[in-house]
Amino acid sequence: MIVGSTMFGHQKPKIVVSEPDIQAVLSHLRSLPYRENPPLPWDRQYVISLIREAIPSSAKIGDCIDVGPGVYGIIKPFAVDLVGISRSENRLQVWIAVRKAGTDPNNVTEL
Repeated sequence: MIVGSTMFGHQKPKIVVSEPDIQAVLSHLRSLPYRENPPLPWDRQYVISLIREAIPSSAKIGDCIDVGPGVYGIIKPFAVDLVGISRSENRLQVWIAVRKAGTDPNNVTEL
């Protein structure tokens, strides 16, 4: 989470990520093929650090972040996907997107 205040005294929103998203990132990173050993052990704290470091200091709804190999995040209002949850909370949420497939240079389509 990131917490702070702006120069006008308003609290910056806290930023959270769901545990299922963290687990999805861990599963993805651990499944990546490497020629040698992975660069670092993929653990929960490391994934949280990757996400935290990718978030810009002035994060806003709709921002996309590059978290790691094949892992991206989108800044959303907290719990926007849940019915009946108050949207007035001063929290944002990182939704994680994982790209499972790699690029096959012999099988691409020009746009």
